[in-house]
Amino acid sequence: MSNRDIVDALVTAINYDRFDEIQALHDPGVIFHSFRGPTLRDSVALRDWHHAFLEQYADCTYSEVETVAEGDAVAMRSTIEAKGYDWRAFSQRVLEIARFEGDLIVDRRLYGMIRDIELDKPALAALDAAHDFQSASASGAKKVVEGFYGSLLASERDEAAASLDEAVTLIDSVYGITSGVDGVLDLLEATPSPAFGCARVTAVVAGEKDIAVEMAIEPARPRMADWVRVVEGKILVIERYWMLREIGINPFVEYSRDRHRRQVILPK
Repeated sequence: MSNRDIVDALVTAINYDRFDEIQALHDPGVIFHSFRGPTLRDSVALRDWHHAFLEQYADCTYSEVETVAEGDAVAMRSTIEAKGYDWRAFSQRVLEIARFEGDLIVDRRLYGMIRDIELDKPALAALDAAHDFQSASASGAKKVVEGFYGSLLASERDEAAASLDEAVTLIDSVYGITSGVDGVLDLLEATPSPAFGCARVTAVVAGEKDIAVEMAIEPARPRMADWVRVVEGKILVIERYWMLREIGINPFVEYSRDRHRRQVILPK
């Protein structure tokens, strides 16, 4: 199987609660970072994590799955449809990046948005345009994205703006959703960062028109990742995903109580 096929098999195993298959797809010494935490360092612990995860995310289904592959890495953007502790349905956008050695996953990093975000009309229009765009060059798109992040991290605003489409949209469930070149750059520049250290690009996984970009202050502690959509040589959509625990957001707030057990209420 190709690396992409293995990621597809992992999604299927998660959707159908096949925990043995989940474990078998990973190297025994796999390292797993997730927005829910904690950091895991073996496949048995990862199997147990998924068991707990699928108890909290009941009827879990990965939908709207998109993948890009480059070298030994595969990036997957998807939307999780599930039910919370009170059995109410919710959705949560996630971005996962997996690295392979042979046919086994040796490193996984799962980033997330806050659940049930609502997009405004400009954001929806930009996403529709990006989905409809077909023809693209992987190398060209990657060059545009790397140039943008290089300029952004070097505080070269005019150079960064040159890589953005006029209708560009930034979707960040934590710090805001905005459209337009100035609005996007203003929000990116205003996004809080730690008092010490500076962000750097730690990985890029490029497809023909979609590119996953990971950034961190300390590479051993993944912080955020963007799913960037390029249309006709310009960046049209930036979807920002976070290691929520890493930036101080408790992803367990909605699940602080035990799940309500379904039961039949009989007449007295």
